[in-house]
This record gives sequence, structure tokens and C-alpha cells, in this order.
Amino acid sequence: MAAWERTYTVPSQRFNRGRKPENNGQDPYEYIADVDECHDADDSDNASGWIKNRFSYCQETLTVMPAIRCGLWPPGCYLQGTFISTNTLIGRGQIGGLGDSTLTRFAEFDFNVDVFLSSGDFNKAGAKLEAKLECEGDWDIGVPGSPTAEDACQPGVYTGRSDSPSQWKYNGDTKFDLWSLAPRLPDVANGDQIATGLFTPVLKFTIPGYSQVIPSEGEQGEVRFDSAAYNVRAKVGSVFPDATPALRYDRSDTSDPSAPVEPYIGVAAVADHIGDALDDPSSTYPTKSEKRLAGGSALNPMHRLVPGFGLNEQERYDANRSVVSSTCNNAAVPGRPTAGEQRDCDEFPFASSYQGAARYQYEGDAYRDDFSVRYIDSDENQEAGRRLGSWYDNDRILSHDPFIVVIGD
Repeated sequence: MAAWERTYTVPSQRFNRGRKPENNGQDPYEYIADVDECHDADDSDNASGWIKNRFSYCQETLTVMPAIRCGLWPPGCYLQGTFISTNTLIGRGQIGGLGDSTLTRFAEFDFNVDVFLSSGDFNKAGAKLEAKLECEGDWDIGVPGSPTAEDACQPGVYTGRSDSPSQWKYNGDTKFDLWSLAPRLPDVANGDQIATGLFTPVLKFTIPGYSQVIPSEGEQGEVRFDSAAYNVRAKVGSVFPDATPALRYDRSDTSDPSAPVEPYIGVAAVADHIGDALDDPSSTYPTKSEKRLAGGSALNPMHRLVPGFGLNEQERYDANRSVVSSTCNNAAVPGRPTAGEQRDCDEFPFASSYQGAARYQYEGDAYRDDFSVRYIDSDENQEAGRRLGSWYDNDRILSHDPFIVVIGD
């Protein structure tokens, strides 16, 4: 349950007017900057590592390795040296393929070995320390062709480094990259061609005169490679999926028609609606006692519904819209516009999720009326939709991916 609850949050202002973050003067990745930023994160030393966002991962581990020699005379085993290091792996997911390829998806990693102690036989001539990143690949069900586990995840051009412990102490840095070879070009008919790589950093020691030295392994992390043809931003990419993505709408994010350069369109009206609905679902319309709304918690998320992914998806999306439209015709819907007002009927959970208003038609009558509608400012409603769509593409929220909405002050 603790793993399921892991989230990261992106402020929706990054996608102002539905633009890419870089077109709003922001970094589309926001990678972990360095080892210090990783070490300062509370989660970096746990078994799952720290996921800063969809594209940025790190883990911090400790290696304590003794060199022990055993003999018949004098009988016994004796400590002949010790190696101690702190190891930091920083991963970077990607928007797009390797060199603009639409077949080769990839992720990059920086690895730092900070040697605290290297003594005794670890300093003998010929002693070596090799760092590498192992990856166990797998494919989702339904991927076309007959791709292999190696195709799913394999080392790229940066395969690590082998050097003496003293050289590692002088310079502890190396690089890795992992590649995933899609069997087909991106096309809706081929599905998302999702491959998963379970990666583990490994330190392997070689000491002259020792027949067996146990390697030291870091924690296992997960990277996902995809070829989503419906993604407007980039049809291929890679992310670290082991945290539920969250988009934040702020109640204080109000519109400002007199803002410099261009009028600013906020999303405060949407934030108020969603925030009120999640805080007190039974107070929303349509009325239902013990109403339970998805989308506010990683343990009860929404799952993305992509209408262009297939006929079934389009049908369900249209059904969500149809239920909302008929409900919004009711005079009891809060916020109905007066003469001359421009208002939209906003719904939550979103029509672009499997938890939308028509969920009961597909998953049972228990979900009937498990949604909320309210009339709100048209401009802010449409701005929230643009930001949501741009976030879906930028952070590679694919068909069926879980996600939530966070409401800020």
C-alpha cells in the first residue's frame, strides 16, 4: 500500500494555454540536478528510490565489502581489507526516441561511487571494480511480432566502467544507458508497445588471489518504454512509472485579463469545483448518499481513457459525454448561467477517464451518479482542459494509466 501511495505532483501552470512547458519558459523534464539533490530527498535511500517526477529517478545505496582470506595454517579466516562506498544512481527518462528514432526508445543514467574507504587487498595491483547496470526486460501482453526480453531492455553505448578502487576514489563517475527496441513503428493498430525494464546497478570486484568475490547490488528500479501513436508531443519515450502522477489545480489561480503580454486565463473555478467535490462528494450534483469519487487519492485514482485508441474507447468516451450532457440539462445543477453569462457544465471525474460519468454502464450500477457537475466560467473550464491534455502528452499518461488531481490553495 505504501508503494501504491507514492505520487509526484505537477502544477498545471506549467501547461498554461495548453502549451509545452518550454514554450512557457519552463523545463519539460526538471531532472534531478546532482548527487546532492538526490541525497537530500527523503526517499532516495529506500527500496524503491526517489521519483521526483515522471522523468527523474534516483537511488542511494551503501556498499560495505570485506576481503576475507581463509587458510589451513594458521587455520581460520582473516580480514585482509575493506571497501566502503555510497553509490548514487540518477535516471533520466526521455521525450522522443534515440536520435529521433521512432523504434529505439532509451533512458540515460549517471552513476557515482563515492569511496569512503579502500584498504588492504582492495589496493593491491590488479584489483578492479566494475560498475554496470543490469536490466531485466519484459513486454506487455499484445505487443505485435515476437520481440525478445533483450529487445525490451538492453545496455546501450554506455555500458559502465572498470577501474582500480583508487581511481574510483579519484573520480567516482560513470554513465549508463538502456535501450528498448520496438518491433513496429508507432501506430494505433500496434498498441502502445510497452516494454518494462527492471534495472539494478551492480558493483563487481576482482582481487588477485581471490577466487570468489560476491558482487554488490543496489536497489531494483523500473523504467517503462512506450510507442504511443496518439501522443501529440512525441510518439515514443520513456518514464519511471513507479509513482502515481498528479496534476495540481490551484484555487488561487484566478484569471487576469489585464496581464502583460497576453490575458492570463486561470483555473480557479475548476479547482473550486473539484476541491469541493472531493472534500464532500455527497453535497454534489447529482445527489447520491455515500457517493465516492475517484481521482483524489493514489489508492482511488482515475485511469486515462484515450478516445482515439480504438472503437471501444471512443464509445466509452462518448458515453461519458452523453451522460454529462443529459445531466447538465437539469435545472438543479449548481451554478446555472443567468442571461448573458458564458458558463460551461464542468464534470469530475473527467470524461477522459474510465471513472467518468458513464462508468456504471460498463462496470455496474453501483457506480451510477458517482460524478459531479457544476456550471462554471467557460474560459477557465476550457483552460483546465487544455492544461490537462498537454500534461497527458508531456508526462506520457497513456491509455489506462492511473493519475490523480491535487487541489492547491
